[in-house]
Amino acid sequence: MANLEAKSYMSPWQLAIVVFVTSVGAQILLSPRSLIAEAEHGAWISVLLGGVLFYSATCLMLVLAKEYPDETIVEYAPRLFGKVGGNLVVIWFNLLFFLQVIQIFYGMGKIITFYMFDRTPPEVVIVALLVVCTYCAVQDWGTIMRIQQFMFFVAYSILILVWMASILNLQPENLLPIWPVNTKAVVNGGFSTWNMYAGYECVLLLMPLVYRQVSLGSLIKIMGGAFGCLSLLFLLVIVIIIGVLTVEGAKNLLYPALIVIRSVELPGTFIERLENYLLIAWIPVVFDTLAAMMFFMGQVCMRHWRQADHRPWVLFLVPVIYVGSTLLDNQQVYEMTSKFTMWLGLAFSFIMIPLSLLLVWWQKRKAGTGCG
Repeated sequence: MANLEAKSYMSPWQLAIVVFVTSVGAQILLSPRSLIAEAEHGAWISVLLGGVLFYSATCLMLVLAKEYPDETIVEYAPRLFGKVGGNLVVIWFNLLFFLQVIQIFYGMGKIITFYMFDRTPPEVVIVALLVVCTYCAVQDWGTIMRIQQFMFFVAYSILILVWMASILNLQPENLLPIWPVNTKAVVNGGFSTWNMYAGYECVLLLMPLVYRQVSLGSLIKIMGGAFGCLSLLFLLVIVIIIGVLTVEGAKNLLYPALIVIRSVELPGTFIERLENYLLIAWIPVVFDTLAAMMFFMGQVCMRHWRQADHRPWVLFLVPVIYVGSTLLDNQQVYEMTSKFTMWLGLAFSFIMIPLSLLLVWWQKRKAGTGCG
Protein backbone atom coordinates (compact mmCIF):
# COMPACT_ATOMS: atom_id res chain seq x y z
CA MET A 1 0.00 0.00 0.00
CA ALA A 2 1.36 3.40 -0.97
CA ASN A 3 2.42 5.69 1.80
CA LEU A 4 0.32 8.80 1.26
CA GLU A 5 2.28 10.71 3.87
CA ALA A 6 5.63 10.35 2.09
CA LYS A 7 7.02 13.82 1.48
CA SER A 8 10.63 13.16 0.61
CA TYR A 9 10.15 11.66 -2.85
CA MET A 10 8.11 12.18 -5.97
CA SER A 11 8.04 10.41 -9.30
CA PRO A 12 8.90 12.07 -12.63
CA TRP A 13 5.22 11.87 -13.60
CA GLN A 14 4.27 13.71 -10.43
CA LEU A 15 6.84 16.37 -11.28
CA ALA A 16 5.29 16.68 -14.76
CA ILE A 17 1.83 17.14 -13.23
CA VAL A 18 3.17 19.82 -10.87
CA VAL A 19 4.74 21.70 -13.78
CA PHE A 20 1.52 21.43 -15.82
CA VAL A 21 -0.73 22.57 -12.96
CA THR A 22 1.59 25.39 -11.89
CA SER A 23 2.01 26.68 -15.44
CA VAL A 24 -1.64 26.76 -16.50
CA GLY A 25 -2.92 28.72 -13.53
CA ALA A 26 -4.74 31.97 -14.19
CA GLN A 27 -3.08 32.73 -17.51
CA ILE A 28 -5.53 30.59 -19.44
CA LEU A 29 -7.96 33.53 -19.03
CA LEU A 30 -5.61 36.47 -18.38
CA SER A 31 -3.08 36.20 -21.23
CA PRO A 32 -4.93 35.44 -24.53
CA ARG A 33 -5.89 39.05 -25.29
CA SER A 34 -2.34 40.44 -25.18
CA LEU A 35 -1.00 37.51 -27.22
CA ILE A 36 -3.67 37.86 -29.92
CA ALA A 37 -3.12 41.63 -30.01
CA GLU A 38 0.58 41.06 -30.68
CA ALA A 39 0.64 38.03 -33.00
CA GLU A 40 -2.90 38.31 -34.45
CA HIS A 41 -3.73 35.33 -36.71
CA GLY A 42 -0.32 33.83 -35.95
CA ALA A 43 -1.05 33.54 -32.22
CA TRP A 44 -1.51 29.77 -32.60
CA ILE A 45 2.03 29.51 -34.01
CA SER A 46 3.33 31.66 -31.14
CA VAL A 47 1.80 29.21 -28.65
CA LEU A 48 3.58 26.26 -30.28
CA LEU A 49 6.83 28.23 -30.58
CA GLY A 50 6.60 29.17 -26.91
CA GLY A 51 6.07 25.53 -25.98
CA VAL A 52 9.29 24.57 -27.76
CA LEU A 53 11.24 27.50 -26.26
CA PHE A 54 10.23 26.92 -22.67
CA TYR A 55 10.47 23.16 -22.92
CA SER A 56 14.07 23.73 -24.04
CA ALA A 57 14.62 26.03 -21.04
CA THR A 58 13.18 23.37 -18.73
CA CYS A 59 15.52 20.75 -20.19
CA LEU A 60 18.48 23.01 -19.42
CA MET A 61 17.21 23.37 -15.86
CA LEU A 62 16.92 19.59 -15.55
CA VAL A 63 20.51 19.19 -16.76
CA LEU A 64 21.68 21.78 -14.23
CA ALA A 65 19.69 20.23 -11.38
CA LYS A 66 21.06 16.77 -12.17
CA GLU A 67 24.53 18.09 -11.40
CA TYR A 68 23.41 18.71 -7.82
CA PRO A 69 20.98 15.85 -7.06
CA ASP A 70 20.73 16.60 -3.32
CA GLU A 71 20.46 20.37 -3.53
CA THR A 72 18.19 23.09 -4.87
CA ILE A 73 19.28 26.24 -6.69
CA VAL A 74 19.28 28.02 -3.32
CA GLU A 75 22.19 25.85 -2.14
CA TYR A 76 24.33 25.63 -5.26
CA ALA A 77 23.90 29.13 -6.71
CA PRO A 78 26.37 30.68 -4.19
CA ARG A 79 28.98 28.05 -5.13
CA LEU A 80 28.62 28.90 -8.80
CA PHE A 81 28.38 32.70 -8.60
CA GLY A 82 29.98 33.50 -5.26
CA LYS A 83 28.18 34.64 -2.14
CA VAL A 84 26.94 37.99 -3.48
CA GLY A 85 26.18 36.73 -6.98
CA GLY A 86 24.47 33.62 -5.61
CA ASN A 87 22.28 35.70 -3.32
CA LEU A 88 21.24 37.84 -6.29
CA VAL A 89 20.33 34.71 -8.27
CA VAL A 90 18.21 33.41 -5.38
CA ILE A 91 16.44 36.78 -5.05
CA TRP A 92 15.89 36.82 -8.82
CA PHE A 93 14.46 33.31 -8.69
CA ASN A 94 12.07 34.11 -5.84
CA LEU A 95 11.08 37.44 -7.37
CA LEU A 96 9.73 35.60 -10.42
CA PHE A 97 7.26 33.69 -8.25
CA PHE A 98 6.34 36.81 -6.27
CA LEU A 99 5.57 38.93 -9.34
CA GLN A 100 3.49 36.16 -10.86
CA VAL A 101 1.56 35.66 -7.64
CA ILE A 102 0.58 39.31 -7.21
CA GLN A 103 -0.50 39.56 -10.85
CA ILE A 104 -2.65 36.43 -10.55
CA PHE A 105 -4.28 37.65 -7.33
CA TYR A 106 -5.05 41.01 -8.92
CA GLY A 107 -6.37 39.52 -12.18
CA MET A 108 -8.49 36.93 -10.41
CA GLY A 109 -9.95 39.53 -8.07
CA LYS A 110 -10.98 41.69 -11.03
CA ILE A 111 -12.52 38.81 -12.97
CA ILE A 112 -14.50 37.35 -10.07
CA THR A 113 -15.89 40.70 -8.94
CA PHE A 114 -16.82 41.74 -12.49
CA TYR A 115 -18.51 38.50 -13.54
CA MET A 116 -19.79 37.02 -10.27
CA PHE A 117 -19.87 39.55 -7.41
CA ASP A 118 -20.14 42.95 -9.05
CA ARG A 119 -20.86 44.77 -5.77
CA THR A 120 -17.93 43.23 -3.92
CA PRO A 121 -14.62 45.15 -3.87
CA PRO A 122 -11.77 43.18 -5.52
CA GLU A 123 -9.74 43.55 -2.32
CA VAL A 124 -12.29 41.39 -0.45
CA VAL A 125 -11.96 38.63 -3.05
CA ILE A 126 -8.16 38.87 -2.89
CA VAL A 127 -8.17 38.57 0.91
CA ALA A 128 -10.53 35.57 0.84
CA LEU A 129 -8.45 33.76 -1.78
CA LEU A 130 -5.23 34.70 0.00
CA VAL A 131 -6.45 33.11 3.24
CA VAL A 132 -7.37 29.84 1.50
CA CYS A 133 -4.10 29.70 -0.46
CA THR A 134 -2.07 30.47 2.66
CA TYR A 135 -3.75 27.64 4.55
CA CYS A 136 -2.71 25.25 1.78
CA ALA A 137 0.79 26.71 1.36
CA VAL A 138 1.71 26.17 5.03
CA GLN A 139 1.09 22.42 4.66
CA ASP A 140 3.80 19.91 3.84
CA TRP A 141 4.65 19.27 0.21
CA GLY A 142 3.01 15.85 0.28
CA THR A 143 -0.38 17.44 1.03
CA ILE A 144 -0.01 20.10 -1.65
CA MET A 145 1.06 17.52 -4.22
CA ARG A 146 -1.96 15.32 -3.53
CA ILE A 147 -4.27 18.32 -3.93
CA GLN A 148 -2.62 19.16 -7.24
CA GLN A 149 -3.03 15.60 -8.49
CA PHE A 150 -6.70 15.58 -7.52
CA MET A 151 -7.33 18.93 -9.23
CA PHE A 152 -5.44 17.76 -12.31
CA PHE A 153 -7.92 14.97 -12.90
CA VAL A 154 -11.09 16.75 -11.70
CA ALA A 155 -10.93 20.53 -12.14
CA TYR A 156 -9.16 20.43 -15.50
CA SER A 157 -11.62 17.87 -16.86
CA ILE A 158 -14.56 20.13 -15.96
CA LEU A 159 -12.77 23.24 -17.25
CA ILE A 160 -12.01 21.68 -20.63
CA LEU A 161 -15.51 20.18 -20.91
CA VAL A 162 -17.19 23.56 -20.33
CA TRP A 163 -14.76 25.31 -22.66
CA MET A 164 -15.42 22.86 -25.48
CA ALA A 165 -19.04 24.04 -25.58
CA SER A 166 -17.78 27.26 -27.22
CA ILE A 167 -16.97 25.29 -30.40
CA LEU A 168 -20.69 25.64 -31.21
CA ASN A 169 -20.07 29.31 -32.12
CA LEU A 170 -16.75 28.82 -33.93
CA GLN A 171 -16.61 30.24 -37.47
CA PRO A 172 -13.67 28.66 -39.39
CA GLU A 173 -13.36 31.66 -41.74
CA ASN A 174 -12.37 33.82 -38.76
CA LEU A 175 -9.13 31.84 -38.51
CA LEU A 176 -7.98 32.93 -41.97
CA PRO A 177 -5.27 33.57 -42.97
CA ILE A 178 -3.85 30.48 -41.27
CA TRP A 179 -0.25 31.46 -42.03
CA PRO A 180 0.47 35.06 -40.93
CA VAL A 181 2.37 37.65 -42.92
CA ASN A 182 4.13 39.32 -39.97
CA THR A 183 6.69 36.69 -38.95
CA LYS A 184 8.44 39.03 -36.51
CA ALA A 185 5.22 39.53 -34.53
CA VAL A 186 4.73 35.76 -34.34
CA VAL A 187 8.28 35.24 -33.01
CA ASN A 188 7.84 38.04 -30.47
CA GLY A 189 4.54 36.46 -29.51
CA GLY A 190 6.37 33.18 -28.88
CA PHE A 191 8.52 34.89 -26.26
CA SER A 192 5.43 36.66 -24.85
CA THR A 193 3.85 33.29 -24.11
CA TRP A 194 6.26 33.05 -21.16
CA ASN A 195 3.38 34.40 -19.05
CA MET A 196 1.33 31.37 -20.07
CA TYR A 197 4.03 28.72 -19.55
CA ALA A 198 5.74 30.31 -16.51
CA GLY A 199 6.03 28.09 -13.46
CA TYR A 200 8.36 25.48 -14.97
CA GLU A 201 11.17 27.06 -12.93
CA CYS A 202 9.91 25.04 -9.97
CA VAL A 203 11.97 22.07 -11.21
CA LEU A 204 15.02 23.82 -9.73
CA LEU A 205 13.42 23.39 -6.30
CA LEU A 206 11.76 20.01 -6.72
CA MET A 207 14.43 17.96 -8.49
CA PRO A 208 16.03 16.69 -5.22
CA LEU A 209 12.68 14.99 -4.49
CA VAL A 210 12.56 13.08 -7.78
CA TYR A 211 13.55 9.42 -7.65
CA ARG A 212 17.29 9.09 -8.17
CA GLN A 213 17.08 5.96 -10.33
CA VAL A 214 15.37 7.88 -13.15
CA SER A 215 17.71 8.90 -15.93
CA LEU A 216 17.95 12.42 -17.30
CA GLY A 217 16.69 11.19 -20.68
CA SER A 218 13.52 9.79 -19.10
CA LEU A 219 12.92 13.03 -17.22
CA ILE A 220 13.27 15.05 -20.42
CA LYS A 221 10.80 12.77 -22.26
CA ILE A 222 8.24 12.93 -19.47
CA MET A 223 8.56 16.70 -19.26
CA GLY A 224 8.03 16.80 -23.01
CA GLY A 225 4.64 15.20 -22.40
CA ALA A 226 3.74 17.93 -19.90
CA PHE A 227 4.68 20.70 -22.31
CA GLY A 228 2.89 18.92 -25.15
CA CYS A 229 -0.33 18.95 -23.10
CA LEU A 230 0.23 22.60 -22.14
CA SER A 231 0.73 23.59 -25.78
CA LEU A 232 -2.41 21.73 -26.90
CA LEU A 233 -4.50 23.35 -24.16
CA PHE A 234 -3.29 26.88 -24.97
CA LEU A 235 -3.67 26.19 -28.69
CA LEU A 236 -7.29 25.14 -28.14
CA VAL A 237 -7.99 28.34 -26.19
CA ILE A 238 -6.43 30.65 -28.79
CA VAL A 239 -8.03 28.96 -31.82
CA ILE A 240 -11.51 29.03 -30.29
CA ILE A 241 -11.20 32.67 -29.19
CA ILE A 242 -10.15 33.81 -32.67
CA GLY A 243 -12.66 31.49 -34.36
CA VAL A 244 -15.55 32.94 -32.35
CA LEU A 245 -14.61 36.61 -31.90
CA THR A 246 -12.16 37.27 -34.79
CA VAL A 247 -8.77 38.83 -34.12
CA GLU A 248 -10.12 42.38 -34.01
CA GLY A 249 -12.88 41.42 -31.62
CA ALA A 250 -10.53 39.61 -29.24
CA LYS A 251 -8.05 42.51 -29.23
CA ASN A 252 -10.69 44.92 -27.95
CA LEU A 253 -11.88 42.79 -25.04
CA LEU A 254 -10.09 42.52 -21.70
CA TYR A 255 -11.05 38.88 -21.06
CA PRO A 256 -12.11 37.44 -24.44
CA ALA A 257 -12.29 33.84 -23.19
CA LEU A 258 -15.20 34.73 -20.90
CA ILE A 259 -17.02 36.59 -23.66
CA VAL A 260 -16.62 33.52 -25.88
CA ILE A 261 -18.22 31.19 -23.36
CA ARG A 262 -20.90 33.74 -22.41
CA SER A 263 -22.17 33.80 -26.00
CA VAL A 264 -22.82 30.03 -26.04
CA GLU A 265 -26.46 28.96 -25.99
CA LEU A 266 -27.04 25.25 -25.56
CA PRO A 267 -30.18 24.27 -27.47
CA GLY A 268 -32.92 22.54 -25.52
CA THR A 269 -31.29 22.92 -22.09
CA PHE A 270 -31.95 25.02 -19.00
CA ILE A 271 -28.24 25.77 -18.50
CA GLU A 272 -27.48 29.50 -18.84
CA ARG A 273 -24.52 31.79 -18.20
CA LEU A 274 -21.86 29.20 -18.93
CA GLU A 275 -19.15 31.70 -17.97
CA ASN A 276 -20.11 31.13 -14.32
CA TYR A 277 -19.53 27.39 -14.70
CA LEU A 278 -16.19 28.13 -16.37
CA LEU A 279 -15.20 30.40 -13.49
CA ILE A 280 -16.27 27.81 -10.91
CA ALA A 281 -13.97 25.28 -12.59
CA TRP A 282 -11.22 27.89 -13.05
CA ILE A 283 -11.03 28.99 -9.40
CA PRO A 284 -9.59 25.64 -8.13
CA VAL A 285 -7.08 25.72 -11.01
CA VAL A 286 -5.85 29.14 -9.90
CA PHE A 287 -5.89 28.07 -6.26
CA ASP A 288 -3.53 25.19 -7.18
CA THR A 289 -1.08 27.53 -8.85
CA LEU A 290 -1.11 30.18 -6.13
CA ALA A 291 -0.75 27.73 -3.24
CA ALA A 292 2.18 26.00 -4.94
CA MET A 293 3.95 29.28 -5.76
CA MET A 294 3.51 30.57 -2.22
CA PHE A 295 4.94 27.30 -0.94
CA PHE A 296 7.92 27.68 -3.30
CA MET A 297 8.53 31.24 -2.08
CA GLY A 298 8.47 30.08 1.53
CA GLN A 299 10.86 27.22 0.72
CA VAL A 300 13.34 29.56 -0.97
CA CYS A 301 13.36 31.90 2.03
CA MET A 302 13.64 28.98 4.47
CA ARG A 303 16.57 27.42 2.64
CA HIS A 304 18.33 30.73 2.05
CA TRP A 305 18.21 31.61 5.75
CA ARG A 306 18.92 27.98 6.75
CA GLN A 307 15.79 27.47 8.81
CA ALA A 308 13.81 24.28 9.38
CA ASP A 309 10.27 25.45 8.63
CA HIS A 310 8.82 27.34 5.67
CA ARG A 311 5.54 28.27 7.40
CA PRO A 312 6.71 31.47 9.16
CA TRP A 313 8.00 32.74 5.82
CA VAL A 314 4.69 32.04 4.07
CA LEU A 315 2.87 33.97 6.78
CA PHE A 316 5.40 36.80 6.53
CA LEU A 317 4.79 37.03 2.78
CA VAL A 318 0.99 37.25 3.08
CA PRO A 319 0.75 41.04 3.74
CA VAL A 320 3.49 41.69 1.18
CA ILE A 321 1.51 39.78 -1.46
CA TYR A 322 -1.70 41.61 -0.57
CA VAL A 323 -0.09 45.04 -0.80
CA GLY A 324 1.62 44.10 -4.07
CA SER A 325 -1.68 42.92 -5.55
CA THR A 326 -3.55 46.09 -4.61
CA LEU A 327 -0.78 48.28 -6.06
CA LEU A 328 -1.56 46.82 -9.49
CA ASP A 329 -5.05 48.38 -9.46
CA ASN A 330 -4.38 50.18 -12.72
CA GLN A 331 -4.38 48.51 -16.13
CA GLN A 332 -1.24 50.32 -17.30
CA VAL A 333 0.66 49.41 -14.12
CA TYR A 334 -0.52 45.82 -14.46
CA GLU A 335 0.62 45.58 -18.09
CA MET A 336 4.01 47.17 -17.28
CA THR A 337 4.51 44.72 -14.41
CA SER A 338 3.53 41.82 -16.66
CA LYS A 339 6.02 42.92 -19.32
CA PHE A 340 8.79 43.40 -16.74
CA THR A 341 8.11 39.96 -15.25
CA MET A 342 8.23 38.38 -18.71
CA TRP A 343 11.65 39.85 -19.51
CA LEU A 344 12.92 38.92 -16.06
CA GLY A 345 11.76 35.34 -16.62
CA LEU A 346 13.22 35.14 -20.12
CA ALA A 347 16.57 36.42 -18.89
CA PHE A 348 16.56 33.88 -16.06
CA SER A 349 15.83 30.97 -18.41
CA PHE A 350 18.00 31.90 -21.37
CA ILE A 351 20.89 33.81 -19.77
CA MET A 352 21.29 32.74 -16.14
CA ILE A 353 20.68 29.01 -16.65
CA PRO A 354 23.07 28.60 -19.65
CA LEU A 355 25.65 30.68 -17.76
CA SER A 356 25.26 28.36 -14.76
CA LEU A 357 25.86 25.32 -16.96
CA LEU A 358 28.98 26.95 -18.39
CA LEU A 359 30.26 27.59 -14.87
CA VAL A 360 29.58 23.95 -13.92
CA TRP A 361 31.51 22.79 -16.97
CA TRP A 362 34.37 25.23 -16.23
CA GLN A 363 34.60 24.16 -12.58
CA LYS A 364 34.65 20.49 -13.58
CA ARG A 365 37.35 21.13 -16.13
CA LYS A 366 39.37 23.15 -13.62
CA ALA A 367 39.06 20.38 -11.04
CA GLY A 368 40.09 17.78 -13.61
CA THR A 369 43.10 19.82 -14.67
CA GLY A 370 44.12 20.31 -11.03
CA CYS A 371 43.96 16.56 -10.37
CA GLY A 372 46.10 15.92 -13.38
